[in-house]
Amino acid sequence: MNIGGANREKWWAAPLLNRVLKMKIPPEKLYKYLPSEFLDNVLNKGELLFRNLTYFRQSECRQRGDFLEAHHRDNPDNDITLTIKDTGKQVVGDFSFLNTTDSDHIYVFCLSKSFKKDLCKEFKSDSCIEITNVPEFIRRVRIKLKKLLSVHNNGLLHGSAHYYAQNAPAQFNIKDPKELAFAKDEYFQNQEEYRLIFGNRKAFRLVQKIVINSKYDFRKEAMQGAPKEKIIVIGNLSDIARIIT
Repeated sequence: MNIGGANREKWWAAPLLNRVLKMKIPPEKLYKYLPSEFLDNVLNKGELLFRNLTYFRQSECRQRGDFLEAHHRDNPDNDITLTIKDTGKQVVGDFSFLNTTDSDHIYVFCLSKSFKKDLCKEFKSDSCIEITNVPEFIRRVRIKLKKLLSVHNNGLLHGSAHYYAQNAPAQFNIKDPKELAFAKDEYFQNQEEYRLIFGNRKAFRLVQKIVINSKYDFRKEAMQGAPKEKIIVIGNLSDIARIIT
């Protein structure tokens, strides 16, 4: 196909623009709140504790636990009318629409984009590590994960948490399982969370369902999973991180 000057420019520009728009530019700095007993492991050894989203779904800690991890719940304030496809019968009730992905197979390392004394108290942490070179930090994690055979072919995902209200339209693709791994209820938005995520080969499968709010036990469903953790060692971080108080 012969592409003229003006058309050729558009042909190249569109894909390039799309790639730029999809790039996730990390923040200038990131913060990891933790007890001081783990400072050496993280800063000098580069031991990063990734936990699967099921761990957080089952956590009793209100600041860290959220049984809707890996979920987007669309829960309108009004009753919903559903039409049964086979019969055409309509049912009216208090329903929620759920888009979910398997929390057992998705692992997360959580940081914050902000340093706040209030977050130290909230996370019950007496120390904080400031990542001063975020692109290099992410690069080292990505390189390490490439060596793990069980890592999903999406490799390392990273980005800010997607905070949403259950009764309002979401500002992200709720049908993309990779995006669901970043989904968080707006209750947690003061944490300004930034996530590093990877999944095994069973990760990132979309499941959709409609539930009756009065009969569906979200906590019970969360407890059916298996909490797991993996330590990823990327080596000494003292050249790109420091302790702050």
